[in-house]
Amino acid sequence: MLLKLSVAQSFKPDTILQLSSLFNDTLLIYPPTKVKIGRKVLADSLLNISKQYLGDRYARGGTGKRGFDCSGFTLVVYKQLGIKLPHTSAGQSLYGIQISRNQIDKGDLLFFRSRNRRSKRIGHVGIVISNKGEDIQFIHSSTSAGVRIDQLSAVYYQKRFMKATRVLPLYQ
Repeated sequence: MLLKLSVAQSFKPDTILQLSSLFNDTLLIYPPTKVKIGRKVLADSLLNISKQYLGDRYARGGTGKRGFDCSGFTLVVYKQLGIKLPHTSAGQSLYGIQISRNQIDKGDLLFFRSRNRRSKRIGHVGIVISNKGEDIQFIHSSTSAGVRIDQLSAVYYQKRFMKATRVLPLYQ
């Protein structure tokens, strides 16, 4: 398989090995210290990584074996690509650039207000897994069912949606 690498993204060699294993392919890297990876490849990698956790349970403050909270889930998934995010949904909402609803694409982050509909504070985050122009689906860790996939068009999430951000093209 030949990958055309475009949009500038630099990664450590161990991250490239993770990407290579996700695509069941071998990447020839020269120079051996850095390589540039396109946003689409990164977004596909995020999708593959995040789906490995489907069904894992919810755990408040969790970032792994005992389960995940929503921001712990996004933190762990992005970390596997060498991207560091804080462990709060409000903190993560400050990373990247804010994008409009019609620009939302695979790999973007969606932010929601807390369960109190009157709240103006961000209390939940998920990762978009659908392509731009499709019905928006996202993967997240919910208190009721752990890591799962939902639709932004569901009334519950539609009412709580606050904003979307794009982190991938900004990370160096």
